Amino acid sequence: MRYVTRYRIYPDKETENRLFSAFDKCTYVRNWCLDNNTFSDSILPKLKQEHPELKEVHSKVLQNIAHQISYNLKGLAKLKEKGRKVGKLRTKRVHSMIYEQSGFKIFDGMLSLSKIGEMPIVLSRPIRGKIKQIIVKHNKTHKWFVSIVSETSDTPVKTTGIRCVGIDLNLDNFSTDSDGKVVANPRKLRSSEKRLRRAQRKMSKKVKKSKNRKKQRLVLAKSHERVKNQRDDFLHKWSRYYVDNYDHIVMEELNIENMVSHNLRGLNKSIYDAGWRRARYFITYKAESAGKYVYFINPAYTSQDCFNCGNRVKKTLSDRNHHCQKCGYSVSRDFNASQNILKRACIGWDTPELTLAEIETSTPSQIGASFSH
Repeated sequence: MRYVTRYRIYPDKETENRLFSAFDKCTYVRNWCLDNNTFSDSILPKLKQEHPELKEVHSKVLQNIAHQISYNLKGLAKLKEKGRKVGKLRTKRVHSMIYEQSGFKIFDGMLSLSKIGEMPIVLSRPIRGKIKQIIVKHNKTHKWFVSIVSETSDTPVKTTGIRCVGIDLNLDNFSTDSDGKVVANPRKLRSSEKRLRRAQRKMSKKVKKSKNRKKQRLVLAKSHERVKNQRDDFLHKWSRYYVDNYDHIVMEELNIENMVSHNLRGLNKSIYDAGWRRARYFITYKAESAGKYVYFINPAYTSQDCFNCGNRVKKTLSDRNHHCQKCGYSVSRDFNASQNILKRACIGWDTPELTLAEIETSTPSQIGASFSH
């Protein structure tokens, strides 16, 4: 298993200056490679001869700069093959460095980096396994972090449990599951809009490149960081609840880009604020580490099809209740959708659907066994 854990580091002024100097040299190498269409680390010895100051940066760090460019270009090529419109890599400043295999050491609450120095590190949780990589990063709020990539020989034991749940993500509430649990939408961005708007307005009135503008930009960045941290905290707790309490978790395969591009009744900001993509990422990696299973199904008509009889009941976004005139099944729209999500994962999209009575009379082993096929 591979783990990525982030820790806070506190370099002093002298060490911080050396870090910024290393970032400048990494920026030069990255942009030089882009300008000269050279993406192999074999060019580094020649560059170091022409620019001896590059020797002040650990060799593995510069090699990883070249490797990252090559990796990003391959990613863009794959997207282009799928018909996606892609741009090109642009020159920019580097705000992170990757140490790999060597050049780092952790001891007595200190992190030592080759050609940089030592700095305090807050090990808020133990490091699991052998350290493979260390990524040093400086963010927009002037905080320093280090992400430690470690690896253990352990493999997660796959669950044999049969606890199943379907989860419907929506904007009215954040989620509704097939067991009837409704999680309220915290709307962190919406609740902070007034403070963000005020900070943005103040920055727009500052003279460009002035010290006051830089100070206000930091205030604005901290406000956005607070919103992000609050959202992440909520999503971590939400995903942890489902991974701890269920063995099989079923969600919709939502196409966020498509939903936003259609600008559904001006809901773009609310969709981004909900953080559905991040919720999916959190619950997926937590389930993988715990040996649990996460399934994604086609979301088409999950809100409109009746869970009990399969009759399609047309609804608008404002219709929050489901009432089937054919069989009389009446529940909230989101609860009906969560039941359909779980049922479709159990029996498949194209197979005959079960009725409510058949689901209720099925034993837990019968329902859980359907996931193994």
